Amino acid sequence: MLDNTLVSSRVNGALGITTKTKTKTTNDNDDSIVVNINNTDRFSKANLKTLERLIVKEAFPELYDNEQLPKKGLTFHGFELYDIDTLYAVLKNKYGKQKGRASENEKFDKIKNNILDNGFKLKYNPIAICKYPDGSIKFITGRTRTKILKNTCDFKNAIVAVYTVSDNKTLATQNIKFNLIDSPTGLATTGDVIATGQELVSDGDLSINLDEIYNWVLEATDGGHFTENTKNIIAQSIFNNSGTRPYVNSWIPENVHEWMTENHYKKAKDQYPNSGLSAKESVYVQTKKGSDHLNKYLYVVCAASSWTKNLSRVAAIANNTNFAGKIIRVILHTSTLDTSNSIQKLEEQYEDRIEKHNLNWNQELVNYGGAFFTRKINGEEVLPKVNTDVVIYATLPTIGKIHKQNELVLL
Repeated sequence: MLDNTLVSSRVNGALGITTKTKTKTTNDNDDSIVVNINNTDRFSKANLKTLERLIVKEAFPELYDNEQLPKKGLTFHGFELYDIDTLYAVLKNKYGKQKGRASENEKFDKIKNNILDNGFKLKYNPIAICKYPDGSIKFITGRTRTKILKNTCDFKNAIVAVYTVSDNKTLATQNIKFNLIDSPTGLATTGDVIATGQELVSDGDLSINLDEIYNWVLEATDGGHFTENTKNIIAQSIFNNSGTRPYVNSWIPENVHEWMTENHYKKAKDQYPNSGLSAKESVYVQTKKGSDHLNKYLYVVCAASSWTKNLSRVAAIANNTNFAGKIIRVILHTSTLDTSNSIQKLEEQYEDRIEKHNLNWNQELVNYGGAFFTRKINGEEVLPKVNTDVVIYATLPTIGKIHKQNELVLL
C-alpha cells in the first residue's frame, strides 16, 4: 500500500504542481538506499556515502575503473554532491537537443512517476558530468533525472559522478555508451546514435569516411542492444547525410513551459488567478509587449497531432467569461520528429504535421457547425458565425538550421 505522501506527490507531479513544504533538514546518519523525496529537499552526505558503498568499480569497470577509462579518453574523479541550479543551468536553452539522445527520453514520465511513488534509488548509477578546467560542465548522462529533481521534486542538489574527457569526440561517444545502460535512464535509440555521429561530422571530429564512421559506431554502441545490421544502417545513414542533419527540438510539456517562460510568456493562470484555469494548462500571456498586448491576447500551446482535443480546449477557453473579447492565438508544436532523417525530410515532416492539423481543425469546425447549429441570411441557411477571434498563429521552433530558436515560427 502506498504512503499517502507518495500518492499526493504523484498527483502533484502529474499536475505540474511543486510541493514547497518539505522539511529542510537532512539526516547525515541515514544509511537507507532509497531517498524519500517527500521528506527532504536535498541529498545528504550520508546518502552520498551510501551510493559510494553501492556503486563500485568492480560492478561497473566500464564506468569507474581508471585502469581502463584513460584508454578511452575518460577519467573518473569520484562522486560529489552538486548544486541542482548549476546542473539545471546547463540544460537551459536545449529544448530536447542533446548529444547522446536526439529526442527527449521516451521514459520521462515512467522515471518521474517511479521516483514520486518509490523514492530516489541510490543503487543506480548516478547523473554523470564532465568537468572542465574553467569550471564549466557538460552532461554525459542524467538530464532527465536532473529535470525531475529540479522541477518536480524541488531538490536543491544531486549526487553526480564527475569525469574529465580528453576531447569532444570522447564526450560524444561516452554520451551514447552511458545512455545504453538501461537502469534507470532509458536506452539510446538509432536516431540518437545517428544524431551524435552527424554532429561529430559537422564539428570535424569524425571524417566523412564510411570505414571511420562504422568503427566509431562500433565503439559507441559496444555492449548495447543494436544488431550488426542496425549498426551498418546507422553508419550508412551518418555517411549519406553527413553535415545535413540539424538539431531537432523535441517538445514535451516541461520543455514547452521552459521555452515559453524564457521568451517572456507567463501562465495565464497567474495573470488571471480566478479564471478557473488549471495549473497544468499550457495557456500563456506575453509579458514583453506592454499592458495592451498582455490584456488583449491569450496564447494556447497545443500538440499538432491532437486537433480534436485542441479544438475542445480552445472552445472551453473562448467560452470562459473571464476571457471575453480576447484574441486567442494557437501555437502548435510537433512533438518529436523522426530524427534519423535528413534536413529535407525533417522539413517535410514538420510541414506535413502542421498542414494536417490545420486541415482537420478547419474540417471539424465545419462539421460541428453543420451538425449542431444553423443560421439564416435572407432566408437561406448558412454556417454559423464564429464569435471568438481564434487564429492558428505559430509553431514553436523545431529544426535548428531552419527556425530561429528564440522566436515563434509564424504561420
